[in-house]
Order: sequence, then structure tokens, then C-alpha cells
Amino acid sequence: MHDPQALAETETHLIHVLEHSDPPRDASRFNVTAAALELHDRTGGWTVRDADTRTVEDVLARHAKD
Repeated sequence: MHDPQALAETETHLIHVLEHSDPPRDASRFNVTAAALELHDRTGGWTVRDADTRTVEDVLARHAKD
């Protein structure tokens, strides 16, 4: 079972990454929850800052809705 508060915080951080990328990306075009869960599974933690940029981008790309 995942910690709902930690999951929500990771989702928020991923949305921040999307909205502050260059160019900015629309978070509604991604399954942010699935991305957050996969990031946790891959890194063993909930903190986006602990993951390298490539991992975060790979996870987001895999969960794009388009």
C-alpha cells in the first residue's frame, strides 16, 4: 500500500516539472498518478528530486496520454 500523502506530493512535483519545462507541457496530457507510482517503483522513494532528470523524463514520456 502506498502512502497517499507521499503519492500526492510526488504528483505535485511531476506537475511542476511539466509546467516549468521548456516549452511548458500540459499536465492534463499525462497520467501523472501512474507516472508517480512508476517513479516510486523505479527509485524506491517518493522524492522527484532524488531521481535523475532522464529517469523523470522517461517515466513522464511513458505516461503521456497522446
